[in-house]
Amino acid sequence: MANESKGKEFLVGAVVGSVLGAITALLLAPKSGKELRSDIAEGYQQASEKTQQVASEVGEKTKQLASDVSARTSTAAKTITRQTSEWAEKAKDFAIQARDGVKAWRKSHEEEELAEAPVAATTAEPDAEIGTDSGAAVQLAEASTQQDVLIK
Repeated sequence: MANESKGKEFLVGAVVGSVLGAITALLLAPKSGKELRSDIAEGYQQASEKTQQVASEVGEKTKQLASDVSARTSTAAKTITRQTSEWAEKAKDFAIQARDGVKAWRKSHEEEELAEAPVAATTAEPDAEIGTDSGAAVQLAEASTQQDVLIK
């Protein structure tokens, strides 16, 4: 943007300098009134044509710059969209893997608990010899296992 501003300032300075130089040369040259008016009109015509030419060039360069910016922006947007889609897919895959891992862990943990439940029931039987209620201990262990399964 700073380059465009400097370019515009230079262009305006060049046009103004050319016009002022032409006017000064015409006014200081020893010519008749008719010749002087003709030279001034010709200088004005040349300055006008040069200004139109420069304005046209600036317009073309502006269009080209806008087109370049548009193309780069479009490319960047496509790249960002593609990258975001890839990341979303990776996140989805990771979430599925994590879910499957948790399910597998939970299942193995439940199987371990079920395998330990008969051990708890057999350890409760020797307590019956000591005088505790083994039936109550077995029921308590089974209820605990069922609650764990329901919670999961």
